[in-house]
This record gives sequence, C-alpha cells and structure tokens, in this order.
Amino acid sequence: MKDSTTHKKMLPYVIEDIKEWPIYTISQDKERYLQEIISKTKKETLSRLKKEKDLLNEINTIRYQELIRLKQNPWQSDKPSELEFWKQKKKDIIAISAIEDQAERRAELEKQLDGILDLYANEIVANFDPAKYKVARKILPFVFSRLLNTFPGKLYKLFAPAKSIHEKLQLNGEIEQIRELSTQGTIVFVPTHFSNLDSPTIGMAINGIGLPAVTYGAGINLFTIKLLSNFMNNLGSYKVDRRRRNEVYLKMLKNYSTIGLTRGVHSLFFPGGTRSRSGAIEDKLKLGLLGTAIEAQQLNLINKKDEKIFVVPVVLNYHFVMEANKLITEHLKAEGKENYLSEDEFKNSFKTTKFLYKFFTATPKIIISFGKPMDVLGNEVDFDGNSFNKIGQKVNIEDFFTTEDQLTENKQRNRVYTARLAEKITQAFKENNIVFTSHLVAFVAFEIIKKRHQQLSIYEILRLPKEELTIDYNSFEKGVQKMKDLLLELKAKKALKLSEEIYKDTRFIINNGIKFLGTYHPKPVLKKSKQKTILISDMKLLYFYRNRSLGYDIENKLS
Repeated sequence: MKDSTTHKKMLPYVIEDIKEWPIYTISQDKERYLQEIISKTKKETLSRLKKEKDLLNEINTIRYQELIRLKQNPWQSDKPSELEFWKQKKKDIIAISAIEDQAERRAELEKQLDGILDLYANEIVANFDPAKYKVARKILPFVFSRLLNTFPGKLYKLFAPAKSIHEKLQLNGEIEQIRELSTQGTIVFVPTHFSNLDSPTIGMAINGIGLPAVTYGAGINLFTIKLLSNFMNNLGSYKVDRRRRNEVYLKMLKNYSTIGLTRGVHSLFFPGGTRSRSGAIEDKLKLGLLGTAIEAQQLNLINKKDEKIFVVPVVLNYHFVMEANKLITEHLKAEGKENYLSEDEFKNSFKTTKFLYKFFTATPKIIISFGKPMDVLGNEVDFDGNSFNKIGQKVNIEDFFTTEDQLTENKQRNRVYTARLAEKITQAFKENNIVFTSHLVAFVAFEIIKKRHQQLSIYEILRLPKEELTIDYNSFEKGVQKMKDLLLELKAKKALKLSEEIYKDTRFIINNGIKFLGTYHPKPVLKKSKQKTILISDMKLLYFYRNRSLGYDIENKLS
C-alpha cells in the first residue's frame, strides 16, 4: 500500500500480562457479571410487561416457541434437559393460574421469568482460558501461513517452511492510534463481512496489532464441532442461537454486549448482520448490537466512569470469496424472485477434489484495513481520545447525553445516535475499501457487457449465451485504463484505497486481475484467449466481484 501504515510483523501486546486483560478479569467474575445482565434484562422486561396478564402471555409464548424450536428445528447443540425444562413450564403456569392471591401469583410468575433468564444467561456466557488462547495463537497463524504460502500448481508448498503470516495477511491503517486508544477506553471493532473466513481472519489481525482478545458472538451450532468448540468455548466467544427471536432473549444478548463494554471488554461484531450476498460493501447495517455501544457509553457517563467507547470500522479485502457462488445465487433469488431462473451450478463443474485443491493452492494476499477510530456519535477522535465534530471543533460527548443539566437515559435519542453512527461506519467502509486488480477487471468486463445490452434487465444479462460473452482485448484494455484513472481520482479525494498493483501498467493489471479472479473457483471467471479477446465463463461470479466496487458512481463515468 502507498501512503499508509502497513505492518508485516506482529506487534507487541499493549498489555503484556494476559491475566490483566479485561476479557480475563471478567471471566473470573462470571457470576456477578451474569447477575448484572440478568438483573438488567429482568428490570427492562417487567417495565415493558407491567400487567400480570401480559407477563403471563409472554412466558407462555416463549414456552410455546421454544418447544416448537426443539421439536421442529432441532440442532445437535440442543441440550436434552431443555425439552424437560420447557415442558415443566406448562405445568408451572397451570399451577400459578390456580393461585388466588394476586401478589403471590405475580411473585410466582416473576420466578418463572427468573428461570428463563438464568437458562439463557448461562447458555450465552463466554469463557476465556489464557492457556487455550496461547495455543490458538500459535496454531492459527501456522495453519494460515501454510495455506497462504502456496501458489497454483505447487501443492507441495503446503509442507515447505512457511513465510511470516503477516507477509500475506497485511495489516493496514490507523494501527498505532487504535493501540493507544485501547489503553484509554474500550474498542468496538465493526468489520465488513463477506466470508466464513472473516472471523478467524479478523481475530488474527487484532492479535497481530497487539490488542487483548475481544469478545464476539458465534452461532451456537458451531460449538458442536469438537475441536472448534474446545477453542471457541475458551476464547471469549459468546453463544447466539439465531432460531430464538423472542424479545427476552434478544434483550439479554444486547445487555450481554452492553455490560461487557461497560466493564472494558473489547468487542467485535459484524454490523451487516450476515455475509454480503451481493458482493458489495455493506451500506445498510443492523442497528441492534450497534446500539449497545451507545447505551454502554451512556451508562459509563451516568456511573461517572471516564472510559470512552471507541468504534473502529474494519474492511477485509480479499481477491476472492470461497462462498461467492452460493452467496450471489441467494442474493439473486431474493432480489429477482420470479425474474431469476436458478441453475444447478454444482451439477458438473463443482468437483470436491478441484475445490479443495484450489483452496489449498491459492496465493493472493489478504489486507485488513483498520479505519479511523470514532466515538459512539461518529465523531473523529485524536490519540488522546478527544472528540472533534465535522468542522474540527472539540466536543464533549457528555453534552449529547444530557437533558436540562442531567445525564439521562433516552431510548428515542439513542436510536437517532445509532442511525448516525451506522452512516459514519458505512462511509468509513467505502473510504477503507481497497480495490484489487481482480475487482477492477471484473467491474470493467461486466460494465462492457451491460452497456452492450442496455435494453436487457440484470437477470437477462446474467443468462446471455456464451457467444455474447466475449470482449475485444483492445476495448477491454482501454476500459481498464479508464477505470484506473477514475480510481486514482477517487484515491486523491480519499474516497477509497488502492492496492499497490493498481499503480502498475495496464497490461500487468489485466494479467494480475484475471489470474486472481479465477484462482479459487472451479473455472476461471475471466480468461484471455489466443485470439486476443477476453472470455467470460461465469457472469454470475463476474457480477459478484464487480459489485465490490459499487458506491462510487464509477459505472456512470466509465465509457
């Protein structure tokens, strides 16, 4: 990368003793931590359900939904004792209904709620074991260095001495400031999300810049894989059951995040909620967990704690995404409905052996781009954690949580702040997006075909016959040069970032981009023929990788 700070070796930890890390200290105080979460969730639930009949209906509905979950959509992670727990709830509710004294009835209903909260909290809670963390810290870089050390056609390189993981996994951006701020307050990392590889990748990146371990949510189904479960259970990941949608459970998840942040535990969550199906950088974020950063900052201020919450957008930059075919298919089905005609992409070409071979022999680097830290209102912050508004004036965030000189809780106000923060994060995603040569050639190729068939819908373009999917090389080269010029203009305006290969000559960009665009998938997405033409073999995948560079109005300037 040019004009950016890139680290190619692991940095020393900002806190050397793991037993002084917030994630460790909170794991040693687990019981009190859980009680704080349970108490907060109970208080909010009872405030929402003031009437006895409303509380009864809520408990009954949760019981019914949980039984449906266990019977109709069981997972291996479900404990056998759960079914009996929820069956017993029906008997308990019948017994409570027979109680004549209103105060006693209410007290018994609240006990039922206590039981549900206790079950949820003890299932969700994360653990952290320094010994297991040290083992994982050695194993993951070893495995990744082997995978990223190989190159196409040289499978034996898997077993050759590995280069430093940071030669392939490059860490770029505001790293020194993030390290400094992590000692003054609590960091919330909010990365883009494209692949199932994102979680271990961002975990290694955070470890690589020398920060203490973070807490993060992981699907409870992942904890059924023995080796994976053994590590995840002890590395700070809390469990999330996405089948549960009741208000009490969702509120407990949010409170788990909020209380953890007030206790100084650095956190990570994907604000897009799930992997980007279209291949585009996320421009709409889920506000639920994001709002916990706002609430945690509010609680810190009310409780006279000086610690600020700092939000760090992170962009993960890959040449390819291994699940691209599946993701873009899901996106097109969801968006196109009857206009999208599905094909069986696995029928002939998706051979398991070829899939594994290409995975283990892929060579592209991965760049993790850490954006500028901001406070929970989206203001920029300096190395000392001071906040500055968009015109450079220093601001005191306490003023934004104060009404008539009193620090107050205000849910409606916090929702406005959360929406504002989401806008700042999506803007930061675009600014820290690094355009690779593969993204560039995919964009140009797709736009040439699209402009050639302006009368067709996107779904019709994706179904064009093979003979329509060729591009004259000279036209393609001109398009690549034009897009390079546009990208350089955007880079000068700090609207995005460019990989170092983009600065090379046009023919290098084309060859490099085509090489890496087709590295992983069963057949090349683009290839250059002997007749000096560019051939497209998979329009759907080309569309997926083209979408990575959307949001900059390039398509309207490219001609």
